Amino acid sequence: MSSFLKFLISSGDANSSRRHKHPYYPREVVIPNYAPNTFTLPMVLGAFGGATALLMMGVVAIGKKVNKRLTWKDAGVLAWFTLCGFLHCFFEGYYVLNHATLAGKQDIFAQLWKEYALSDSRYMTSDPFMLCIETLTVLTWGPLSFLAVFAIIKGNTSLRHITQTIVSVGHLYGVALYFGTCFFQEKFRGISYSRPETLYYWVYYAGMNAPWVIVPAILLFQSSKTISQGLSVLNRVKSMKGGGSSTSGSGSSSIYSGKAESIRSFDGSSESKSSSSSSSSRKADKESKREPSRDSRDGGERRRDRVSEQAAYLRDEGRPESIAESKYEIWEENRADAREQLRKKKTGRRE
Repeated sequence: MSSFLKFLISSGDANSSRRHKHPYYPREVVIPNYAPNTFTLPMVLGAFGGATALLMMGVVAIGKKVNKRLTWKDAGVLAWFTLCGFLHCFFEGYYVLNHATLAGKQDIFAQLWKEYALSDSRYMTSDPFMLCIETLTVLTWGPLSFLAVFAIIKGNTSLRHITQTIVSVGHLYGVALYFGTCFFQEKFRGISYSRPETLYYWVYYAGMNAPWVIVPAILLFQSSKTISQGLSVLNRVKSMKGGGSSTSGSGSSSIYSGKAESIRSFDGSSESKSSSSSSSSRKADKESKREPSRDSRDGGERRRDRVSEQAAYLRDEGRPESIAESKYEIWEENRADAREQLRKKKTGRRE
């Protein structure tokens, strides 16, 4: 009987040692069916890094070919969202689908996850938080990253910055939860999921997640600035349209009369004080040919500045700049016609 009990105890100890025979922390965590990686670390990282780099360079080359105005700064953002879309949809999607059997698999993605799990063993234990955050990443941030890639290649500024803002906020929020849960587990429960070596804690855990803090913060600032500038230009254009709609609704005669009145204010109303004498007519001719006042010139310059702003806005939106130019040409023609009518009226009165 005693020998049988010793056998049970020894077999239990053997099973326990086999169950805990893994390199992950905490040491007492249970990881069933764990199998060490068969490839060396340089082989795994080289294959994965090389494939990812080729994908990013290929997408950037396509973007440069499709969008001739794509700058190198935008090409860098394009490469970033390509990387995010690939990692979120495929690499993290692999984890969501295979988290229960990941420890015993030996394909390239499984060996990468087992290597990274040395810095966070929750990936080996089907942790509920990791499953929730990774599933959300696969279903939302991955497709939205590819949508941002499409918007950048097509030159759709509005769609690009809306998508860029959403994905950047999601990245910052996800990383905050990721680091926060580890910090509070270690501080209040004394549980550490990372091995203490520098490679695993500072390079894997801290270093590999740092880009998803730095780059989204920069992109969020860029998009916020661009959207703010676009809204301010749009408000100026709306105010300019609102000022012009009140005069355009009264018909062409009101346009001419309005222009004539403005020009009369520029030129002065000398006809009310003119006499039938030749000296008075010569004075009226000089008054009619006088250059516009400073206020008139300033008004024309302000008008041209507003037209230039509207043209720049239309150009940024992908609409032809000639729309604003044609409006300015029509305004100039109406102004010239009104000036000619005023000159003929003055000439007729003198006669």
